[in-house]
Amino acid sequence: MKVLHIATMDHGGAGIAARRIHEALLQMGVGSHILCRFKHSSAADITAAQPDMNLYRPPSNKLLRKWQQLQRRRGNCLTEVERYERQMAVLDRQHGAAFTLPISNFDLARHPLVQEADVLHLHWVENFVDYPSFFTRVRKPIVWTFHDESVAFGGFHYTDEARRLAEPYAALEKPLAELKRHALQTDNVDLHMVALSRMMERFYHEHALAPHFPVEIIHNGLRPDDFTLLDRNFCRDVLGLPQEGHVVCFCASDINDKYKGLNLLIQALEQLQSPDLTLLCVGNGALPKSNVRTVGTGPIANSRLLSLAYSAADIFAMTSLQESFSQTSIEAMACGCPVVAFPCGIVDELITERNGVRCPDFTADALAEGIRTALGRQYDREAIRRDAVDRFNISRIAGQYLDLYNRCVS
Repeated sequence: MKVLHIATMDHGGAGIAARRIHEALLQMGVGSHILCRFKHSSAADITAAQPDMNLYRPPSNKLLRKWQQLQRRRGNCLTEVERYERQMAVLDRQHGAAFTLPISNFDLARHPLVQEADVLHLHWVENFVDYPSFFTRVRKPIVWTFHDESVAFGGFHYTDEARRLAEPYAALEKPLAELKRHALQTDNVDLHMVALSRMMERFYHEHALAPHFPVEIIHNGLRPDDFTLLDRNFCRDVLGLPQEGHVVCFCASDINDKYKGLNLLIQALEQLQSPDLTLLCVGNGALPKSNVRTVGTGPIANSRLLSLAYSAADIFAMTSLQESFSQTSIEAMACGCPVVAFPCGIVDELITERNGVRCPDFTADALAEGIRTALGRQYDREAIRRDAVDRFNISRIAGQYLDLYNRCVS
């Protein structure tokens, strides 16, 4: 069997999840490859789509090409994608919403890797897969792991932004939502949806633009050897953290992303008024100004180095306001670190009294109480690691996907 994973990026949360599945499938002897728009990895089994895969082909006539260049310099749009991108740029400067396009100039349906594959596995594909051409022309089984709430919208990725910014984005959102709905209702689309958590499965049934496709839950996973429980004193020494007192770890690609909730974590820690508490921030972005002692590591891409941060902490704070899963939570648990989490993503399925605390709502008060409770408990860090490794071992997750692929092609 040949499986082709399609993702906008081979990095970031969804890209890393796709790569872990891909690599586990290769270990199982399955023919797997990744096709992406933006490639960071040097791996030969990951391919970046080239410009010759464009739906839009520049004219061969030199004078006509020069005329087009002149039109663009004058601010005129020559393709539908350019027109939408121009509108998006204006709105982004005004509102800064997470908003992407379900159309692109990439003609992926005719890509050799797409044509050779037995099963196509979509991940986060916005600004890369052109819905109208792809779902009309591809006649193969498609598995789609949706990593956020974009299945319910034309361009939005967060429900609260879709509600709050409905009016200024209406001229974009309404036609794009209709375009996506129409593309997914094309005859003979053989699509199988995968939700990362029960919460996202419910979201799909209740809000998706095309909720008629079968959906099942398969979690994200990790390689057990990538994240491990290390000596706490050693880790704190390496990271310049105090040996005494409590350490709360926070991790995000961009620590200032408003949806990651660092501001609420700061408020919660300030409420605790604990002089022996340190906040450890992992990720890009400026550290917040606060009375709480804060140490920043900057971004850490290497999982072994990330284990230092998780192992140094007494608890990991998962304060995201919206998550389809929460990869960092299972990474922290694989390092034996208990998790205090807001009620989103996989939290209801993941957190018990043995491995952390589930906050009842998305407030600083609830978070402060959750942290206070967790710091007052004694956790078996080895048991936390064993549970995480058992439930989210990537080999087990890849096996679930392989079973789904086989059902798709049978």
